[in-house]
Amino acid sequence: MEENINRRIRKVLIEKMLSEVDPAEIKDDTPLIELGVGADSVATLELLVALESEFKISIDEEDINQNLLENIDSIAEYIGKRL
Repeated sequence: MEENINRRIRKVLIEKMLSEVDPAEIKDDTPLIELGVGADSVATLELLVALESEFKISIDEEDINQNLLENIDSIAEYIGKRL
């Protein structure tokens, strides 16, 4: 199941924020800040909304921080706890 969550997160990231990045460069533990994730607050909000929609969850505002968006694994861990 975790692999499926990670794959879906990667898909959302590529669609919403990283269309210019080669998907092969985005590993589960790649620091997303190095790819520009989190640098633009509006884009970050769009990403979070897309993740909420994809997984039918609600991301609590107090949970949104640098640790959550560290990499695909950290996002998957958060989402996995809410499914």
